[in-house]
Amino acid sequence: MTEMLSYNIETLFEEVVSRGREQGVTTQVAYDDLVEEVIEEHRSIGEIHDDEPTEDMEEQLRGMWSRYSEMLDLGSDQPQL
Repeated sequence: MTEMLSYNIETLFEEVVSRGREQGVTTQVAYDDLVEEVIEEHRSIGEIHDDEPTEDMEEQLRGMWSRYSEMLDLGSDQPQL
């Protein structure tokens, strides 16, 4: 199950990166909002069960902000809220 969770985290992160590029997400606050949005959309279509806790998933994805910002080459001039 840990391997699947790891895979799902990486897949969700790739989706967050793709949407973040499309939507022009350049701040950590907007990134955190996007993480929540992506997880809730997967929950609403049944890919994440309603009774499955997502707090750890959200925390892991939020912790990937620096990786996201590096991928988008945002630089250090962006506010870290």
